[in-house]
Amino acid sequence: MEKIASLATTCRIASAHDTVLNSECAFTFHNPYTSSAGIVVNLSTFIGTIDTLALGNTQTQGLFVRIVKTRVPKKDAGGEEKEVVTKLGIGVEGGFQDDKFDVESKYSVVLLEKNEGTGTVTVMVDLPFEEGTKLDFPMSVTLSVESIVHHAGVAVQQDLKAFELDEEKPVSKYADSIEFVDNGVKVSPNPADWKCEKSGDTENLWLNLSTGFIGGGRKNWDGSGGSNGALEYFTETGEKYPLVVKLGTITEDIDTADCYSYAKDEDGPVKIPNVADLLQKRGINVSGM
Repeated sequence: MEKIASLATTCRIASAHDTVLNSECAFTFHNPYTSSAGIVVNLSTFIGTIDTLALGNTQTQGLFVRIVKTRVPKKDAGGEEKEVVTKLGIGVEGGFQDDKFDVESKYSVVLLEKNEGTGTVTVMVDLPFEEGTKLDFPMSVTLSVESIVHHAGVAVQQDLKAFELDEEKPVSKYADSIEFVDNGVKVSPNPADWKCEKSGDTENLWLNLSTGFIGGGRKNWDGSGGSNGALEYFTETGEKYPLVVKLGTITEDIDTADCYSYAKDEDGPVKIPNVADLLQKRGINVSGM
């Protein structure tokens, strides 16, 4: 862990606008499913590669997150694996079924070093990164890994950019008249302290701009997404405070922050011109982020 700590200051946290290659190697056909080594993503540059190509011409060492994924056949109610494929086809009897497999993902923090003489890359440290171990790493390493693992990736970013070009977000009609509750609530500058005040979730968190309440994002129809804490809070408080901003998307370029209105006549992404002032009152200085 000492070797990892010595390189912790090189780690960066990927924002929604960074390009992160977390689904394939930048130079080969490899992806997290290809082998037991998966791919490694640089915690500084966010470039995904295989071990032997991970360190550039000028690099002798670096920190990475290893991403390995496997498809595991689902089992039926009796514990038996579902039938195997016997026919070339999708969605037909005996063919490939979309619901045949679960995906298991494993992550680890890796320190790679290169011998300057031979160019050989060696794995010096490879430590599991999971719920029981993630807090053992330096905070900057943990936040960097989390930001890469949960990043949408290049393909999704391209789709979102295309969507944004077609769909300009409106300015919320409630932005000018938003009520600010002076309750003394301040938001910690340390992302590790952020959690949904209803469920305790630590991902997909939204800050209510009126009260400072932190809640989980909207739950999708299939149970994925967030804990629904932010939306439930809006309902429980009489639908008085509709405007929220997603923690983790707030940067010095405040126009890129994800803002949302739960008001029934908007219920969608919005622009909030005075969001920086509202955040300042909660102790968040966007000019320093």
